[in-house]
Amino acid sequence: MRRFLPIMLLAFAALFILPQLFRHGSSKTLSSKDRGVATRDAMLRIDKAEQAAFTTDGRYSGNLADLVVADKVLARELTVPLNIDLDIGTGGKSYVVRVSSDVLSVARARSGDAVVASNCRALKRSVKCPEPAAKKE
Repeated sequence: MRRFLPIMLLAFAALFILPQLFRHGSSKTLSSKDRGVATRDAMLRIDKAEQAAFTTDGRYSGNLADLVVADKVLARELTVPLNIDLDIGTGGKSYVVRVSSDVLSVARARSGDAVVASNCRALKRSVKCPEPAAKKE
């Protein structure tokens, strides 16, 4: 038995350890940066769809399904695992949306056509919030 122990250890290493060492690092998951970009883009797409609904009907839509139907790319971005909180004000003239992933949280509020609040918070160091657009004076 002692004579076969080194051979059994080499066979074990060849079958289980060596393939793990030489496996290429191709990952099928999104990077933190990609998840952050998708989170921000989902909020912007929801905002754009809400603006279109407001232009058409004179009120914002409180139904995420209606917004997804209007924007097919938004449906793909919802697979990132995002938490979306969408709340419409009384009369449908204002809304607030918060979109969060494990790396980024963004929020936007509108009253009528005007943006009254737009905020971003990075939840991981590897992701940065985009710089706000410079205000025109």
